[in-house]
Amino acid sequence: MAVHQLADGKESDFQVNLTNCTFGTLVTGDGNTVNSVNDYCRCLEYREWSVTSRLRGTGFRTTAIQDGGECRGTKRKQSKIRFPQRKHRPDQKSCLKRGSSGSEGEIDRYNSPEIFPPASCDSEQKTIEFCADLKRLHPLRDSGNWKVFNSVADDIIKAKPGALAIELLMAIEKSVVVSYQNDLEKAEAMVLEALDTLKKTKVEMSNFLVTMAHLHLTGFYRRLNKHGKAKASLAIAEQSFRNGNSRFVKALIFYEMASNLTKYVSSIPLDRSAREKYVEQAKNYMKQCIDLCIELATDGNVYIKKHLFGLIKLALLDLNCRTKAARSQITCTRSIEEAKNCLKTVEKFEEEMKEGQKIQFLVAQCDLNFRQKNLQAALRHAHRALDLAEGHGFSLEVTAIKERQEDISKLVTTTETMNLDVPPLR
Repeated sequence: MAVHQLADGKESDFQVNLTNCTFGTLVTGDGNTVNSVNDYCRCLEYREWSVTSRLRGTGFRTTAIQDGGECRGTKRKQSKIRFPQRKHRPDQKSCLKRGSSGSEGEIDRYNSPEIFPPASCDSEQKTIEFCADLKRLHPLRDSGNWKVFNSVADDIIKAKPGALAIELLMAIEKSVVVSYQNDLEKAEAMVLEALDTLKKTKVEMSNFLVTMAHLHLTGFYRRLNKHGKAKASLAIAEQSFRNGNSRFVKALIFYEMASNLTKYVSSIPLDRSAREKYVEQAKNYMKQCIDLCIELATDGNVYIKKHLFGLIKLALLDLNCRTKAARSQITCTRSIEEAKNCLKTVEKFEEEMKEGQKIQFLVAQCDLNFRQKNLQAALRHAHRALDLAEGHGFSLEVTAIKERQEDISKLVTTTETMNLDVPPLR
């Protein structure tokens, strides 16, 4: 092994030659890794970016890997938001496929981890059985019936003693309940523990379980504003699902893809053209999710209400009220009308909505009235949403609703003060 500084490079430019070396994993300076197989001869050239190029997203890394005489090279854009230990390189085909609906930008500059293709597909019959179990659980989850949810999950485990796959599925699903109660760190730990078991033990339906686990992690990391980790977890879920054909899982993947983009857009300052591009891409993913959910709802074999959540999220995306900074921006009339149409569609299902859906619907109604300058109506919807969230243990939603309440209340007070009749001076 030899390390040489490049003659024409800066102080941070090095060439690493690994000849006839036996090692497990080499961690490079940016947290990426290079895995070795015994008796392979590898030559890795690594060039560090400057701080300026990293911020602008224009830096790149050139990698040449020589394995048994085969040389292949890649040139990749650097992500703006970096996460510490990227253990694999991204799958180029899936990255291109995901980016086909829009041009490359900040959100596609994340370096997603590579997950090696699964050895075999999951059993279709077992997938049906899993979905049947989830059909019993998810209505309870959406209603906020946490105790009943946990009791039913335990009953499912008892009915199939010794079935490790079922135990892991229930553990993964229970993590979602914990996340709704605003303990995202504990929820993450529960899923990671299940993934550790899947890694060490041969379990049937492992692809399904890995996919579901990483979809849930995507949601946890997104809510924690860990954009890089959310993107990475979603990439693992997609890769694990590659050989699957479950419309249920595919709908969930589209939902998370849209949600990641939506959160990214609301979290990062963007110019108008960039925001519009990401909004359209998010809408495209969410519409594909909605289409699949409607098909599944018609079949009746699974419980999935993501089409209602999807329509609400489309409305929230158009109304752009997620943060105080966003609420201070102007929203065009067309976006407000599109949001209004989405909510009219959801309103038809109001009687059959679970509490979790009602909370989101009321928040969207609050945002719509806010954009229409109906501040008192917006405040009423916010109060109802908060009462539901606090009353049913959806602690994760409380903070965002209270922020809306406070901002709207201040505007109401300011407006009322400005409208006071001032008597003329004498």
